[in-house]
Amino acid sequence: MKWSSHADRRVVEAVVASFRDSADRAWDRLCIFSQHDWARSYHWLDASGLALYFLDHIKKLGIEGALPDPVLARLHQNHADNKLRSAWLFGEFAAINQSFQQAGVVYCNVKGFSLSPESCPDPTLRCQLDLDFLVDGRYLTLCQSILAESGYKLTAATETTWEFKAGASELVRIEDHYKVKPQRSVELHFASTSHGVGAPIRDERLDRLTYRTWNGVTFPALSDGDLFVGQALHVFGHLRGSSTRLAWLLEYRHNVLAHSNDERFWDEVLERSARHPQAPIGIGLVTLLTSQIFGIDSPSGLDSWTLESLPVPVARWAEIYGRQALLADFPGTKLYMILEDQLALNDSSWRARRRRSLLPLHRAPRIVHPGPGDTFWKLIRGEFNQMRFVLFRVRFHVVEGLRYLRESRRWKKQMDCTQNRSPVGVSKESILTKS
Repeated sequence: MKWSSHADRRVVEAVVASFRDSADRAWDRLCIFSQHDWARSYHWLDASGLALYFLDHIKKLGIEGALPDPVLARLHQNHADNKLRSAWLFGEFAAINQSFQQAGVVYCNVKGFSLSPESCPDPTLRCQLDLDFLVDGRYLTLCQSILAESGYKLTAATETTWEFKAGASELVRIEDHYKVKPQRSVELHFASTSHGVGAPIRDERLDRLTYRTWNGVTFPALSDGDLFVGQALHVFGHLRGSSTRLAWLLEYRHNVLAHSNDERFWDEVLERSARHPQAPIGIGLVTLLTSQIFGIDSPSGLDSWTLESLPVPVARWAEIYGRQALLADFPGTKLYMILEDQLALNDSSWRARRRRSLLPLHRAPRIVHPGPGDTFWKLIRGEFNQMRFVLFRVRFHVVEGLRYLRESRRWKKQMDCTQNRSPVGVSKESILTKS
């Protein structure tokens, strides 16, 4: 299995620009590439989550002919495969929801299917990898028992998340990215006392749920305001890591536009953000980067306390490194550490965490979980793939760690030359001009 490849940067830029361009302009950008140029960029299209959104977009623009026939055929096949996969995954989604409801679990769905229709008008355009639930901490053990009856096994646990896996232990090929797979994954999210040091508790968002219906199934979901804040902070969390799916920013853009003239909604977002100290910076940064990549006319009711109040260093990072970080080949870069240097200025623990981020010494996560019926040779193949993955990660940490050290020195010089150190960052007008 090949985990990464170098995309043609011209193709990457043209695909991203097509979401802002007119039909004629997008055609001119896209028609110049050969089948080979596109083939080099398949991995990036899939990893970014944009492949199916891109297909849908060029269909709406009426410019499918700008792509070589084999490339267009591949995208259509991917969409056909993903429709089947989405239907299969939704069946699993409905079954788990029914089991939780019958058992009296207090919970709701987060991300995934709950993003429709505001963020994702058509769920078959998303390549969803798992199912996520926000659960009242009192019901975690019960949820674990329910999932165990469907073959799920707890494989990882943090202070606020339990991750479960089920299905075959064979490593999934990148060629099967959009196909129905025997592997299944569920994450249970929950609140915890004392910032995770203590017992699981009830998340206050469970007190203001809404209900959504799709394909005849009604399920609990976050309120519109909580969903928006959670979506933005989810993207923000990934921006503080090595890799962020561009599709998440596109979905964020859809959600902003869906509520652009709804003042009551933006008032609710402001109210729901109060419990998240970094929400103004997180939402502002996500809005800024979405504007730079895809273009967005965000409402003043959102910008006034987020985008227009960004600290100068954060806005500067977005201007210098944001595009590089977001358009990078999988598994991304360590340029996020420069951003984290600014966000964690008053965090004494960041120095230790930065060392661990530069060259992690902990064991790499398992990419294959052996099953009880696995043969000896299947186990050997799994360990071989795990070893390859470890070497792949080591190379990433070394190469990107050196890049961070180099760029960090350049960053410090640029910041030393910055005369304006006001905590207020950028105006909306300057952002829209640059994007």
